[in-house]
Amino acid sequence: MLNNIMPTYRKNLDEYNWNTFFNEFQNETPRAAVIISGAFLDSLLRDLIASFMIEDVKAVNELLGSDNNYDTPLSSFGARIKAAYCLGLLSKLEYNDLKCIQKIRNRFAHKLHGYTFDEKEIVDLCDKLQTPIKFKDVLTSITESHANKYVITVSMLVNQLGLKILSVQKERRTIKDNFL
Repeated sequence: MLNNIMPTYRKNLDEYNWNTFFNEFQNETPRAAVIISGAFLDSLLRDLIASFMIEDVKAVNELLGSDNNYDTPLSSFGARIKAAYCLGLLSKLEYNDLKCIQKIRNRFAHKLHGYTFDEKEIVDLCDKLQTPIKFKDVLTSITESHANKYVITVSMLVNQLGLKILSVQKERRTIKDNFL
């Protein structure tokens, strides 16, 4: 590690408290589940990008944000989705599904009352999710519901991002010692 600085990401995936996330995600109202899942995916994206970057906590936090600073160039969910994709850390399918999830999360977060997966706007966004298409032949009845399409997509993305965090650490960028 550079200058004995602690890493800007989690090296042990148990630190994410997967069981707590999945219990909350499955037992909350649709609105809370969407907001919780968006926050969890956002955290995973931050750690994915940080795992790829140089080990300089201050510089990485100035770019990605931290618990104490949310006003940075890559501190938003949308900016992190784009950055991870442009760095080659996400597939096109993951990128598209995360963008849909971001839009769904924004709709639920900014509507004051009564938003559900039956809203036309949410139905249309859930129909754009590509992950459930992979499972439609195996999980036919499950993928018919728009809420289930969302749950399947989030569950798969959470798992994929967790695995990517571990694998991308092998490709971590390093600081160049000199200009030439």
